[in-house]
Amino acid sequence: MKKQAIFSFLLFVLAFTLFLPVKVLARDYIMEFLEENYKEIQEDFSRTPLIYHSIQVRTSAGPKLLILKGDDQGRYRQWLRQYIARNKKFIAKVEDDDNDNFISSKAYEIEVTRLHPFEGRKWPYGGDIDDADGTVLLGDRYVLVIDSNDTRARLISSVIEKMGYTPMVALNGKQALSAFKNQPGKFKLIIANHKAPGMRSGKFIHRILKIDHLIPILVETGYQNDTVRKELLSLFSGAGSVLLKPVVLQDLQNTIKTLVMEEG
Repeated sequence: MKKQAIFSFLLFVLAFTLFLPVKVLARDYIMEFLEENYKEIQEDFSRTPLIYHSIQVRTSAGPKLLILKGDDQGRYRQWLRQYIARNKKFIAKVEDDDNDNFISSKAYEIEVTRLHPFEGRKWPYGGDIDDADGTVLLGDRYVLVIDSNDTRARLISSVIEKMGYTPMVALNGKQALSAFKNQPGKFKLIIANHKAPGMRSGKFIHRILKIDHLIPILVETGYQNDTVRKELLSLFSGAGSVLLKPVVLQDLQNTIKTLVMEEG
């Protein structure tokens, strides 16, 4: 009788868990627009056109062909196309459980409404694009990672996520500077590899500090690279928020805790 009661209780717990709301986490990827292919095919028996819409992009996970899907009546799609034509940069939200698939795929299908303007605008639900406002980045617990090495960026991102922050990976210094410049208050920390292409690390740090002189910056100098370390130390010896050292994954969590001193 006792065993039956325990079994019934376990069944109840299992059934209860199945109906609990599941929070779907997503990772933000910065996309650099390369080329678009947009076609509409109007069939005789249908008033709704069939749309084939793909965008060739460059991402921190390598070059991708995004195949846009979803029934959005063309309104969101049209607004997004206008934005990309002017700005050449946007954000794609990839669900965590599909992240590995995104990274390994050369062509990736994604709902069109999971693509967002990069510089902070939201879809105005039918209004003019210039009237849109709001922000793409929700909350203020982002960590900006600048690294062109996909494997290293993924490992660093995994540590960041375990700590409750949201990683945003940029391929190069110019891309990262643009992201930070638009919404500096959203970021708690910057982790930059000194070899990241597009902008010398010294220039990148200098420009970041001009926007926010208190933002913590961890610069990955690599092992046995005293020349780079001394060069950067001479430039930023007075900047208390800049830390120059090799990024050791085992110690990264403690390093982040030291740099990001939140009131709690």
